[in-house]
Amino acid sequence: MPRWILLGLFAAMTLPAGAAKRVTVAQLEQALAAATAAHKADAGIARMIAGMELSERLSESALERIDSRLNAGPQAMLAMQLLADESAFLNLPSSELPATAAPDQAAQLRMFDAAAHYVADTLTRLPNFLSTRTTNRFDDSPQELKKGAWPVRAGLHQVGQSSLEVSVQVDRENDSHANGSAVWEDRRGLSSWGEFGTVLGMILGDAVNGKVSWSHWEQTGSGLSAVFHYSVPKSASHFELLRFAAGPGSLAAVISPRTYGAKAGSVPEDTIILHDKQGYEGSLWLDPVTGTILRITIEADSKGNAAYQRAAMLVEYGAVEIAGSRFILPVRSLAFSTVAFSAEMSTGDAPSEWLNETLFTGYHRFASTTRIVAGEAAPQ
Repeated sequence: MPRWILLGLFAAMTLPAGAAKRVTVAQLEQALAAATAAHKADAGIARMIAGMELSERLSESALERIDSRLNAGPQAMLAMQLLADESAFLNLPSSELPATAAPDQAAQLRMFDAAAHYVADTLTRLPNFLSTRTTNRFDDSPQELKKGAWPVRAGLHQVGQSSLEVSVQVDRENDSHANGSAVWEDRRGLSSWGEFGTVLGMILGDAVNGKVSWSHWEQTGSGLSAVFHYSVPKSASHFELLRFAAGPGSLAAVISPRTYGAKAGSVPEDTIILHDKQGYEGSLWLDPVTGTILRITIEADSKGNAAYQRAAMLVEYGAVEIAGSRFILPVRSLAFSTVAFSAEMSTGDAPSEWLNETLFTGYHRFASTTRIVAGEAAPQ
């Protein structure tokens, strides 16, 4: 079941920020085992999970392990899927990391150099594939928990969905927001782009003047991955948050590698665009032999910024077969944005938190065909 459906079905059970109990993956499993042994109802287990916040990443393999051992009900599994998305930027439990020794510095340099060549050469030569980009948007604006009831803030809930066909070339040029105010209205809220290489180009370009360090090995679906951590100071950053203030009490955010071609596009006349350049950090997962990028995270430095508390993006890449050939392309991305909650928000309807999940499906080549039809012979 797609994660956006899981998020939408479970949103009403989320607790206000700060109310959750922080636990490890092992503690989560222990609590679930105890609840199952006590024959607790599925809905009760789901509410218990909703009151937790993970301190570690809940991986797909951990979800499968929990399901097989505990035979959790559907509502509880929905809750754990939500936990998995919320924990996506955290480190895995140390018990899930391979015991492989860290590579020496020379090997690390070769891996990172291979990644730089991959981004500069392979990604820039990708054919102009087309894909369906489906974005499911959530925020914490007030909602009616029951029909006719007074709207209250009850956590994230789905506020919209957009689906359009995108091309590698257009996304690489990063002009997906230069399409007029109709598109802006459809995407009001959090937005992000650059999954086909723009974000990667920004990270590797900025990292030259930042810091890159070895993090750990990680077992992924495609094999053993090398994970590097990077950080970029504001002075060397090309990462920019575009915040759109559209009318009283309205605020939206765009995660944007601005200088690498991003455009704000045409927006309504009453919209103010606020540019906010920030330092950032994150991790890169890559194939240690080919340098192929498999996963990235990027999180803005929010220290000393009164406008927002968090802005982060994650992109997962996977093998896609197109016309008999295999390519590594983006398959899923997550974007988070949280602004400081104000007194005005407590009585208004403006959200303070946004979550987007974007899925890339239906990849195919951009191509045209020509058919020559023989006509009747011209009269002599």
